[in-house]
Amino acid sequence: MVNEKFFNQNKSIKNMVDSFNLSINFDSTGLLEKEEELYTMYPEDFLILDRFPMIINKSMEWFAPLDICFSPNEETPKEFFEVEKKFINTLTILSCYSSLWIQSSFYFSQRELPDFFTNEEKDYLLKMKDNPFIKIISPKELSNFLKLSLRGYEQTTIYLPELNIIAWVNELVVSVFVKDKNYRKLIETISSTEGLYIRKK
Repeated sequence: MVNEKFFNQNKSIKNMVDSFNLSINFDSTGLLEKEEELYTMYPEDFLILDRFPMIINKSMEWFAPLDICFSPNEETPKEFFEVEKKFINTLTILSCYSSLWIQSSFYFSQRELPDFFTNEEKDYLLKMKDNPFIKIISPKELSNFLKLSLRGYEQTTIYLPELNIIAWVNELVVSVFVKDKNYRKLIETISSTEGLYIRKK
């Protein structure tokens, strides 16, 4: 279901949203904050892309050396960038099979862009900031938004309408909604080749 007032001026976005045929209300915020609501409706259609095959229940003393993250103020371990590349590659390859739309919490944010972006990349992101839904046309554009999320600055929701796939990117974990078993298998093939695991949400 869509909010007609918003989508009347955005027919291409409305068509993209309608293609998912979901019993959930869409407006200019899309599904950025509706992952859990959708999960309660379709729990069997969710999976998690992770660098671990299962949730780790060990003590923090055990897990701490493995808990890598991006650090703007300290030196980020090289392992982080290796894992980040796996996520970017997986989502980029998956996006080869569908048109690609995204939403970013950057649309609502008042924060300045981090310094790891070049001036050209910042210009692109700022130009896109006024659009609640953004059609992505190149891997470089996708990479910019993924880095914002994988490095913990903003959240990104990815829409792949031809695959009927939606993904939420939030640091080094990606939650994926996928109904078609063939496309689930495609995700499994790509992610395992790139060195990521799939587990149940």
